[in-house]
Amino acid sequence: MTIPAIPIPDHPSNGSPAWRPSREDISLILETSAEAIFITDQEGCTLFLNPVARQLVGRTREVIGQSFHDLIGCFTSGESETAQCPFTRMANTGESVVIPSHFWNREDGTQFELSLSFVRRTQQGMPVGGLVVVRDLSDAKEIQQDVHRAARLAEDAPNPIVEFDTTGAMLYANTGMLNVIGQCGLLEAGIEVMFPANLSAMLRECLTTDSALSRVEHVVADRVIAWSFFPLRELELVRVYGLDITSDVALRRAKEAAEESTRAKGIFLATMSHELRTPMNGVLGCTQLLKDTSLTGQQRELIETMHRSAEALLALVNDILDFSKIEAGKMTLEVADVNLRALIGDVTTLAEGLASSKGLTVSVKIDAEVQEEFRGDPIRLRQILFNLVGNAIKFTKHGGVTITVSVKTTPSDSSEPVVLQWSVQDTGIGLTLEQQTQLFKAYTQADASTARRFGGTGLGLMICRQLVELMGGTIAVSSEFGHGSMFTYTTNLLPAIPRDPAASSLGSAQRGAREQVGPLRVLIADDNEINQVVACKFLQKLGCQVEIARTGREAVEAITRTAYDVVLMDCEMPEMDGYEATREVRLREKGTFSHLPIMALTGHTSDEDVQKCREAGMDKVLTKPLTLSALRANLQELVREANS
Repeated sequence: MTIPAIPIPDHPSNGSPAWRPSREDISLILETSAEAIFITDQEGCTLFLNPVARQLVGRTREVIGQSFHDLIGCFTSGESETAQCPFTRMANTGESVVIPSHFWNREDGTQFELSLSFVRRTQQGMPVGGLVVVRDLSDAKEIQQDVHRAARLAEDAPNPIVEFDTTGAMLYANTGMLNVIGQCGLLEAGIEVMFPANLSAMLRECLTTDSALSRVEHVVADRVIAWSFFPLRELELVRVYGLDITSDVALRRAKEAAEESTRAKGIFLATMSHELRTPMNGVLGCTQLLKDTSLTGQQRELIETMHRSAEALLALVNDILDFSKIEAGKMTLEVADVNLRALIGDVTTLAEGLASSKGLTVSVKIDAEVQEEFRGDPIRLRQILFNLVGNAIKFTKHGGVTITVSVKTTPSDSSEPVVLQWSVQDTGIGLTLEQQTQLFKAYTQADASTARRFGGTGLGLMICRQLVELMGGTIAVSSEFGHGSMFTYTTNLLPAIPRDPAASSLGSAQRGAREQVGPLRVLIADDNEINQVVACKFLQKLGCQVEIARTGREAVEAITRTAYDVVLMDCEMPEMDGYEATREVRLREKGTFSHLPIMALTGHTSDEDVQKCREAGMDKVLTKPLTLSALRANLQELVREANS
């Protein structure tokens, strides 16, 4: 492309020798210019445009020979054509014309904001055309808008924003900061009170380490402000953002108070569990021992009444503790072998004693397709069924209670659970619709007089619902007032693991042969005299030789002197408790092949307490109140493990 001649003065104004740029110099200037440059003839037709100008109009477009007016359209409406054309004005007056802002739409629809400067070209003093310098303002405007937008974001932000320099002087505070100061009533006190006293140290730390300080809480007036400090190393500034967290702090404190209350309640319940179970251990143990002695009919009746009353009290304690576990989300299920018919038989055996006194019948219907063995939590399954059957008997005067079990869903393979449907139907007093809607809530009974007439905590059905849901099932009631009720629930149980019938038969025979514990030397470590008496009598009935230690330290000393077969270790004792005593025994056993079986005796029932016993080194955990059957079974298992 030929570059039109651009006249250069012969002599510069300062009198120095004239320098005339070569055509290459002019070409280099035009090619490297950051602005778009158009060179036109006298009529305004384009003769030349540099690379930036070609990029502006579109590289593929041919503009040589085209009128600059037609290309850019730099006319102003409302005036005559001569007056509104800046090129004509420049050509006529000889003066340079500048248009600071002109919006132009390129053929492809892209809009630009341009700044245009028109300068007349002359040769030997005669006008020969013009030079138009065009600057694209779009990027600069966008940057300016971004800067303005960012400034407005800070200024319009409702939360405080402040900037400090390295000396701690405040350089900027937005409207949000001023509003907060005003709301706190501290305009006269100054902005310093809004920040912690060690503000200067925090600013220095922030800049020195080039790391942010997040959520520094500061109480001012009746508010809590969380300040976050961010270093701007390039500017040697620290920008600080504030957030009013007064409501969050109030919620956090309320949550902490609630959690503390829950912890206190948990500690209280655990303590009450231990304290209640200790005397109940004496009552139940002594009544059980008395029943095995020679008694008159009247004495036996009184003892049995005492025993039933103690068992009822134990059931209430268990309900309260189960409820506390549910509230804390700590209720868990075990997985063990479940003989369904034996489990139901145990429940009906216990229930028949209650039913016979009222002249009621307890019947069972188990569908033929229900298998004998499953895997699940036998203790919780028994608890659900016994609770519902006990309630049915409690609220029934005539007729009876029917237990029905059927298969609701059969799995396609052995890894899937079997869904069993259980129902407990009675011919009792029934429930109204309103009573049914409230029945599974905590502390709720059918009416206000229920507790006085029938007893109970109102927790049993709520606990049943939670246990059923833990087993993946649902529970519901259908009832007609005055015509009885039917509780229906489902449970997911795993199929039983196939076992060798011969091995199972042999195991049963071996268990029968070992029904008696045999002569064992047993140490009882317990500071409670009643517990000592009960445990001694039970162990003597099982043919054991018994010795007593009243503290954990006495127990450790006795174990050092004497070889015992088993130790029954109470967890709570003076001087040295059962946990520490057990750890001391295990420490002394290190490096030897001996392992003394230790069974924990505790009134605590939580999973955490059981885990604490295990971690201390105890082999078994037996919960008070102590029963002869539980003691026998655990001793037999300990002896088997010790001999294996």
